[in-house]
Amino acid sequence: MLEFSHPIFIKGRYRVVALTEDQHYDEDKIMAYAVLNSSGAKLRHELSLDDAKAWMEKLVEEDNLDVSTKTQIKPKRMRR
Repeated sequence: MLEFSHPIFIKGRYRVVALTEDQHYDEDKIMAYAVLNSSGAKLRHELSLDDAKAWMEKLVEEDNLDVSTKTQIKPKRMRR
């Protein structure tokens, strides 16, 4: 079975897409939703838009926490 993805939301490195069997988007024919990363890899398959959005928000939040914990202040060097 061939499935087509149609972007719904984009936030940070992630996007939620609607999955359909038809190349043309029809809201009544959505089979499911998926969360994709920036390279297009499918990270999660959800049946509802709300679940997909919640999963994407969780991933974005985790990315923001990772960035803030990796940022470190370098100690100042003493001048002689």
